[in-house]
Amino acid sequence: MSKRLLLTVVTATMMMASMSAQTAAGGESASYCREGVGLESLTAYMDTARNYDQVVKVFYSNLVNNPTHSYRIEHLDLGFNGCTGRVLEQVVLAGGSKRDNMFVFNDQGLLTQSSIQGSKGTTTVVNYSYSYGGTARGYSIKQSKSKGRTINYAPIFDTDGRRVAIKCDNGSRQDYTYDEQGHLTKLVITPAKGSKAAKRVLMYQDGYVVREETAGKVLRYHYDYDSATGKKFLIAIKEVKDGEVVHERTFDYDIDTHGRYTRVEIALDGKRQMTITRSYQ
Repeated sequence: MSKRLLLTVVTATMMMASMSAQTAAGGESASYCREGVGLESLTAYMDTARNYDQVVKVFYSNLVNNPTHSYRIEHLDLGFNGCTGRVLEQVVLAGGSKRDNMFVFNDQGLLTQSSIQGSKGTTTVVNYSYSYGGTARGYSIKQSKSKGRTINYAPIFDTDGRRVAIKCDNGSRQDYTYDEQGHLTKLVITPAKGSKAAKRVLMYQDGYVVREETAGKVLRYHYDYDSATGKKFLIAIKEVKDGEVVHERTFDYDIDTHGRYTRVEIALDGKRQMTITRSYQ
């Protein structure tokens, strides 16, 4: 075979390989970046693909970084580890009083309804809705509605389609920072105007909160890794001052085969605070 013919064959082979890669990538975008795609299939792709499509990565990042996603939502410091469906929760305080809560997550893992019982026995129900921004942007929280109160949310995106902020019409907002690989590294939560809540700065590593700064306090989050599920589970939050631990909240937990909390014992400085039990439907 002549050198010219060999060069032609090699060039053609490289072009075909490049076209195949582009087709495969486009196929992945078409398969995963669409309205109605389930969290389970998206997570499986992100966990197993070696050279995943960047468009899919942004789509997935925008989804799970919603403040009401089951991977991110914070309720008594315990997330829901990417679950979907309905979760029934009972909180038993150290004094013996009980509170019953319910959370409903859709197929994308986004919270659509929460029902939380307060200290006086009254229950607050909040319904959440979402907007879909297409392949480039995916899902973003749009509105929350409770009795006599509606909050509207407006997402802000960068040139790559990644959501970098969420503004609320009550004056609150959330600002996201990512590293060069597109992983969340920092989340700043600014409370609503007139709110008694403090501004929170959360630092992330590998998708988990590792440090929080709020109201002049520094909190460090510690986890236990479960090899069976490939997930981390919160075991302690330590308040640090001048390099010393001044308070420590600990979490002793049971999980199911899907890596979801079923029972959690919470103590502050060794004194029991509450027990949380959850069932998934």
